[in-house]
Amino acid sequence: MIWRAVVSAVVAAGVAAAAHAATFVEKDRATLRALDKITGRSTDIEVKVGEPVVFGSLKVELKACFQTPPEEAPESAAFLKIASTQPVAVKSMDDAVAAKDVETANDDNPELFSGWMFASSPGLSALEHPVYDIWVIRCTAPDPVKLPPSPALPADPADPAAGDDLE
Repeated sequence: MIWRAVVSAVVAAGVAAAAHAATFVEKDRATLRALDKITGRSTDIEVKVGEPVVFGSLKVELKACFQTPPEEAPESAAFLKIASTQPVAVKSMDDAVAAKDVETANDDNPELFSGWMFASSPGLSALEHPVYDIWVIRCTAPDPVKLPPSPALPADPADPAAGDDLE
């Protein structure tokens, strides 16, 4: 009898938890914040799924990004792969962020991080690197393009079918 009560309570708690579970919408890009611990400079980086970016000596690749809808508690979750790269000779940090095709140096520079990062809990699953910190700010998708309304074309008086609508 006691077991049935315990099982019923556990099932009820599971149903209640499932009812409060967040729903996520998949997005195709993420905003990440990268910190250079040496200079203290932070930079926001826009990363698209499948298009790696370079920050300093890190190659950051976004595999997936999910965002809760506006009516729910805000949360973003991104699956990232971060690897070390060959040193990049650049004039500024903006040039480093803009660099595209940088390969990992060799097998001596393995993947530094591969996993999910959550915007609400940046310390839960963090990159461990002596110079850089990277964490998720939000997941986004491009705004839909609104086309201007097409102008109405005047009827051609030489077209016999055009006159049918006017009568």
